[in-house]
Amino acid sequence: MRAGLNRVQREHVPELRGRGASYVSWHTLLDPDEWKGSTRMSLLGATALAEIIGKLAPLTDQGIEVPVFVGLPEERPGWEAADASQVVTALGAVGAGRLRLRIEPRLAGHAAALQGLQEAVAQVGRGERCPLVIVGGVDSFHDFETLVWLRENQRWLEEDSRTGFVPGEAAAFMALMTGSMAHRLGLTSMASVRAVASARETQLNNADALNLGEGLSLAVGKALAPLERTDDVVENIHCDINGERYRSEEWGFVALRLGTAFRDATVYHTPVRSCGDVGAATGALNLVLSAQSWRRGYSKGPRTLVWGSSDAGLRAAALLEEPTLEHRGGAHPWAR
Repeated sequence: MRAGLNRVQREHVPELRGRGASYVSWHTLLDPDEWKGSTRMSLLGATALAEIIGKLAPLTDQGIEVPVFVGLPEERPGWEAADASQVVTALGAVGAGRLRLRIEPRLAGHAAALQGLQEAVAQVGRGERCPLVIVGGVDSFHDFETLVWLRENQRWLEEDSRTGFVPGEAAAFMALMTGSMAHRLGLTSMASVRAVASARETQLNNADALNLGEGLSLAVGKALAPLERTDDVVENIHCDINGERYRSEEWGFVALRLGTAFRDATVYHTPVRSCGDVGAATGALNLVLSAQSWRRGYSKGPRTLVWGSSDAGLRAAALLEEPTLEHRGGAHPWAR
């Protein structure tokens, strides 16, 4: 993503019949003939989670119970609540023999991982019962029923479309713990969580009433609260703007209300440019990208806002800080 590599491609999907080519983004290591979304999510999620476990297991007490808050899609054609069990089983098997993973799915879409982060911050560090929490997200739009639904609702970016998004797929996870825990395990902090907040939006996409961004403004405003009465501004923004008009307009209203808190509220980063819309994985992926920007030295400053907007109304935002920054209020760093 940093190199600007674009995995979005124009494809004709003959199985869906009719129309010309459409824009999609596939994970190249998965079977292109696998069209069940839950199966693709299981493979993606298990692979990403295994990376985290592989680094944590040798350092932590064997058999420790670790909560895993994983964001998953909201219910939609091709994905029902019952399908989550397949993904949960696949994720739970990753920690077998190393850590006891307690998989807790959150079927809340784009903002699900950020909501999971909010819960994790509230729990982590409560004595030895919860020394660390893993937060992540998994999604794949590559399911026949899901793609047909996107096309019927004119949300799929196609050759003749003026708006819409590129269906993608991804999984991302990170470990959250206190600074003292990271130090004890010999891990390097990659970012610190200063504040996380969530809210609800009642004016949803395709609703008759105009969405004025009130829910997202509330979530972002709460996340930015630690900067009040200071001269600090947020230099980096990571979000899930995906090409759909309502998402851009929603952020526009937030920028009008809270623009002075940012160096430039019109400049933001979104994974859509490289790999399409990755749904419930977006929040977790943006958290990873934020941390990497500090680790690799190309961030524009020591503060980042990550926000997400789910179809059903959940809005969530997190204020992150570079780990070398002087922290106030007991921020919780995560380690990789």
